[in-house]
Amino acid sequence: MEILDIFPIWLLFIGMVVMSLAAAEIGFRVGIHLQDRNASPGDTRMTGTVVGGMLGLVGFLIAFSIGIAIGHHGERKGMVVAEANAISVAWHRAGFLEQADALELRKLLRDYAQVRLDAANQVVTLRVAIERSEIAHNEMWRIIERNVNEGRKNDIMASLVESVNDVISTHSLRLTAAIKRLPKILGIVLVVSTILSFSLVGVASSADRKRDTSAIFLFALVFMAVFMIIVDLDRPQEGTLTVSQTAITDLLRQITPTD
Repeated sequence: MEILDIFPIWLLFIGMVVMSLAAAEIGFRVGIHLQDRNASPGDTRMTGTVVGGMLGLVGFLIAFSIGIAIGHHGERKGMVVAEANAISVAWHRAGFLEQADALELRKLLRDYAQVRLDAANQVVTLRVAIERSEIAHNEMWRIIERNVNEGRKNDIMASLVESVNDVISTHSLRLTAAIKRLPKILGIVLVVSTILSFSLVGVASSADRKRDTSAIFLFALVFMAVFMIIVDLDRPQEGTLTVSQTAITDLLRQITPTD
């Protein structure tokens, strides 16, 4: 839901709670107005039916959205591990080369892993990380091409070519997973439906012409807390439900010289 990315999660939570309470208050006043014009005050059977149906629909939308967001989150976590494994294999197989090329390729792989970690931790922008990654890809492939052109075409070299190719391929897969978000239209429908639901709750609560402020406030807090879980999951490296970079961090610790 990129449309909500301009707001921090905590501010979005407060704003949505305030909007839902305002919608409930507006609904309450509309309900009072309708009762004053109704020949049978307090008759809200149709309103209760509509409220129940609307809340059920919003509940379905929330469950559907959480399912998508959790799927994207899990895919991002899996790609971090897959990329760390690909870099690790390439780093070890780089030792098949002569010393100078092995040292150069391993340095490129260490720097590459650091760029991936910096991008995930928002030390550098995604655009800068992509540019640096593509430069590293070209440099890695240049080393491979030079060795192949010099006549090193045995099975060992083939395994190194495969591992470097896996590093490059995993870059594209991880980038695709990183930019997967909930559809914009789904976010809009979810927000609008939520606000409309609270308006109808306000209309229904006007049956006895008394506000149940505490109940509606608690309902708004719980409802928006669940909504924020969706928002949090949909933002890969912001909030509390971020994608762990432990695999990349551990890899860097293992392949970085200690001297």
